[in-house]
Amino acid sequence: MVLRGALFLPLFWAASPQPAAAQDCLRLICEQGSEHCSIKPARLTARMPSGFAVTSVRGNTLIATLGDAATANCPVAERLPKGVSLDHASLYGSVEISGQLLATGTLRFEPNDGGELEFRPGMEAFKGTGPFFRANFRRIKLDSAQPAINVVPPRTLAGADCWQAQATAQLSDFSVLVGDSSAAGTYPRRARITAIHGFARCTWGGP
Repeated sequence: MVLRGALFLPLFWAASPQPAAAQDCLRLICEQGSEHCSIKPARLTARMPSGFAVTSVRGNTLIATLGDAATANCPVAERLPKGVSLDHASLYGSVEISGQLLATGTLRFEPNDGGELEFRPGMEAFKGTGPFFRANFRRIKLDSAQPAINVVPPRTLAGADCWQAQATAQLSDFSVLVGDSSAAGTYPRRARITAIHGFARCTWGGP
């Protein structure tokens, strides 16, 4: 999405009689046309596992403290004027998150427009986390992770359009894309999958 003729104005979220769209949301534009805006972790927070932090925001990301960012008409800003918790705000766009997740869970092969292979952490991984982490880390897409993950199922599942197995995953440094397209999801930069066992057929499109 490209904004033409955008006016860069400071944004203040203090209480005022202004319309909600101008008061409670912004469209973040990076300085000097950069694709990602670096951000101090204290500015954009969420209750996530220890060691996790939001490190940057992609340009044109919408953040709303009231209402749905996806449908809001937000003014443009080059920086966050104050700290925002993603557990209490709506995000439409992409953020980069540093951190390492070590979890047991379900490895699932299910080819679709959004990818083929994903990891679903077990409930233990979500203890003490907030709504943002729980919503965006339940299904983690592995197709672009490095080194590339190649799992060969048993021969009985070689032609299956959906299979899953139990596994342990070590995942680090994530891109979280929130949007309406099939590309939306959470992507680790690096991934290592071990202790794969208990292969079983699943229903494509099912839970």
